[in-house]
Amino acid sequence: MNRHIACLLKQNGKLSEFMRSHTISCKCKVQQGLIMRHPHKQPLTYCNALLLLTLALCYALSTAQAQDGPCCSAHDGKGCMSQDCNDTVCQLDPFCCSMSWDERCALEASVLCEACRATSACDVPTADIEELTPCEFGLPLDCTTIQNIRTLIPGLKLGGRAWSSETSRDVDWFEISLDEPQMLRIELWTKGSIGVAIVDDQCPPTTLAEGVDGCSSITQTCVPAGITRITVRSLLFENCSCEDDRARYTIQATLAPCTLMRLVNDRCDMALPIGVGQIFTDTTNATTEPTWLPSSCDEGAGLAFTHDAWFSFTANASGIFQASTCVAPTFDSRLAVYADCGGDLLACSDDACDGVGSRTEFQMYCGATALIRIGGWGTGGPITLSIDPIFTVSCSCPADLDNSGEVDTSDVALCLLDMGNIGGPTDIDQDGEVSTADLSIILLSTGPCDS
Repeated sequence: MNRHIACLLKQNGKLSEFMRSHTISCKCKVQQGLIMRHPHKQPLTYCNALLLLTLALCYALSTAQAQDGPCCSAHDGKGCMSQDCNDTVCQLDPFCCSMSWDERCALEASVLCEACRATSACDVPTADIEELTPCEFGLPLDCTTIQNIRTLIPGLKLGGRAWSSETSRDVDWFEISLDEPQMLRIELWTKGSIGVAIVDDQCPPTTLAEGVDGCSSITQTCVPAGITRITVRSLLFENCSCEDDRARYTIQATLAPCTLMRLVNDRCDMALPIGVGQIFTDTTNATTEPTWLPSSCDEGAGLAFTHDAWFSFTANASGIFQASTCVAPTFDSRLAVYADCGGDLLACSDDACDGVGSRTEFQMYCGATALIRIGGWGTGGPITLSIDPIFTVSCSCPADLDNSGEVDTSDVALCLLDMGNIGGPTDIDQDGEVSTADLSIILLSTGPCDS
């Protein structure tokens, strides 16, 4: 669901210098029938001139001739063998015809292209219970307008119609109440562009797992005791009436024991102590903690933060540190740093490297502790968290600003360059401002740090 792209244009066999210096980070979102790339590294909204120019240039490549590669699976080539599918996908996602037909392109083809849907072979089973709400009536679009939530009964096939128009689409809500954690498995049969998601019972809800439409597709996750909800909805804004066979779907729920081992650092109060360096973990079996994120952390695709793990970092120096999941991430990760459990947010990041890794900087003082939270967008997996010092000074020798092991003229120069600024490692006396008092400490500390 979430990756960065750079539509790299070729001019006379060379990559465009414009795109080399103006690569735009984007977020994928299905909106009004168009898959659009949302920038979230620019200070302006996604309708800025740079994006518009980039999209215009990328769009020019979207009419490329179909290639020999398959449309329904990823490959290194540009475009795919079906001209209709090639044109449909590439007009919405120029990356597929300008760079490579990757997994994202194959996923888009599975939704948009008849060639990938195999509708003639799809047999949607007859439901044991059909939807009672009249079709095209009483749209329960979101959690604030839910009407007639249907109860999921494990083993029973429930049917419905997820119709859509050019301006609206139907969303059907189901729920199941469990006395203990269970592995919830939802199987969906459909010939249309219909998706399913497993969410909690909050409003707005947190997505626990999300599945792609298909005949059939399976979406499963271990859910906690209490109420869990399932949404079934049309994926695109297009004219698909109740009478259209593509609006028809059948779902079936099954339950199994949760045999997954819980992470030792699954909650904030269970945070695992770490220091500077790298630590490897696997968040596949992590649960989701409803810890807040401010709207400022929304970089273009909401604030979903699932399958999270927690780490406790105590600073061994004073200054700026960097937390990162950019080392070979296996899923679209998210990262946040808090002062304490339920306390102030120090920093956050969504997509800072390669569209799936996160990276952010935060300030610490000697001996202070921060809580670092890593998670994903509806999924988890193997991941490496890195903690690195960016600009720090020693706790035992705070006047050694350049960490050379000696307080000398270089440290004096750094203090003078920072004079008048607010806080930071150069604010040795931590009074909130770099001043002559800090310069005096440096002058009085001149010499080797161990003296």
